[in-house]
Amino acid sequence: MELNKFNKYFLALFSFLIISSCQLDLIETRDISLNKIEFGLSVKDSFRKKSLKYFSQYPSKNNYNLKISNLHFKKKNFYGGFSVRAKQIEIIGELEYIFSKASSAKNGKLQISGWIPVNENNPQAEMMAQQKIIEELEFLLLEDLLEEYLLIES
Repeated sequence: MELNKFNKYFLALFSFLIISSCQLDLIETRDISLNKIEFGLSVKDSFRKKSLKYFSQYPSKNNYNLKISNLHFKKKNFYGGFSVRAKQIEIIGELEYIFSKASSAKNGKLQISGWIPVNENNPQAEMMAQQKIIEELEFLLLEDLLEEYLLIES
């Protein structure tokens, strides 16, 4: 009797593991291979490390070269109210890139922005929020760059 319960639960657990492992094959993973990735002087090390999660270097004739020539973030204050104080901050990220092969080159500029409210009571928290939004904008710029590559490739 105990052996039948063990077999029943073991069979249920085993079938659950088989079904869950089969579902992992449904997710498509695409590794973007490039000949070479170059960065300009204005590109921070944190962005360079994040880009390695999206692009890998594998020399081949068919692969593109990527050069990220410029990356910078601008801060823009928006004022309002009776005392004309800053109410919101917009942070704009701009990325300039060049995808090149032996026969062709595609250059472009990506731009993305994010908003945060001004925190006059705690300026340190505002500075930390600006750093967090810049980190998030870096990921969004990389995702947009990935989309640009997929458009060029197709």
